[in-house]
Amino acid sequence: MVQLPTVHVIGVGLIGGSIALSLGEHGFEVTVEDINREHLAMAATLGLGVRSDPSAGSVKDPDHVFVCVPPSAVAQVLIEACRRFPRSTITDVTSVKGAILPVAFESGADPHRVVSAHPMAGREISGPSAARADLFDDRVWIITPTEANDATRVESLKALITAMGSASIEMSVEQHDRVVALVSHTPQILASVMAGSLANSSTEELSVSGSGLADMIRIAGSDPELWREILISNSTEVVLVLDSLIASLDDARSAIRDQNKEAVTEFLSIGNSGKLRVPGKHGGKSTHFEFISVKISDKPGALAELFAAAGGLDVNLEDVRIEHVLGRPSGIVQLFVRPSEIDALEAGLEMKGFETRGRG
Repeated sequence: MVQLPTVHVIGVGLIGGSIALSLGEHGFEVTVEDINREHLAMAATLGLGVRSDPSAGSVKDPDHVFVCVPPSAVAQVLIEACRRFPRSTITDVTSVKGAILPVAFESGADPHRVVSAHPMAGREISGPSAARADLFDDRVWIITPTEANDATRVESLKALITAMGSASIEMSVEQHDRVVALVSHTPQILASVMAGSLANSSTEELSVSGSGLADMIRIAGSDPELWREILISNSTEVVLVLDSLIASLDDARSAIRDQNKEAVTEFLSIGNSGKLRVPGKHGGKSTHFEFISVKISDKPGALAELFAAAGGLDVNLEDVRIEHVLGRPSGIVQLFVRPSEIDALEAGLEMKGFETRGRG
């Protein structure tokens, strides 16, 4: 029987807790620690092995240590982890590398054993209560190995990432920080600024909003203190992206103000092109889907009945969106499928008595 690596997690919030839950479910021996007593108590209720005295040395070094603490604490915790666990491979999961890793290495962290990575997964809520064993399913981890890293330690990290249901890619520290500024950090800023613009709007005005607004501001509920650290730590790359966006927004404003039809069409079309570059299902090429709108009652079991009916038609649902109808006990469900399947879905649902509301 193959002996699985032992794993220790420092910091049992959303990411640390999810790592522990995921690896624990796959048979790994996992222990956790956190300076927050409430987090430790929650970890215990989740069935995680809590190390009672984080300041004490380990009786036996774990094979792998994950450091899952806020950006401002990462460098110091990496240094301490290298001292406490002199044989372990150590991985931080912070979303900023360039402002943190050099400081850690210059101050005593072992560059041979620290293999840095970043899971491109998260939720708009934080803390151990938000942790999920499936958080990393079909997600990507960015590994930022250095020339000093032992290759076997990089491979051992990749094996753990695979065990959590994820894929991994390698980038330099510089490329990582540039990429996450574009695909993660700036979207958080845009969501927060957009949501902030709603703060003084009346309930009546906001009652007419739809799924477009909800989709855009979903992540605006994220932890402000954590994101403050992330954005300031990666300020150079984030500001470069913001400068480019501000210039594009200024051009769009001018086009609309001047009623320049060609220019308005151009920035909207460029947006279409950019959207299509985002990988689609399973990381493949983005695919065009069509949807059927179906009206259902807002009651327990109604959505399950719709899904069961669609499943019985041997149609694969690619995406689902739900809108509640203002002032009525009903909702509109949009079922997204490949264009070749939309006729069968619409006809089949109508035969089963569902009220369809057109295509899109």
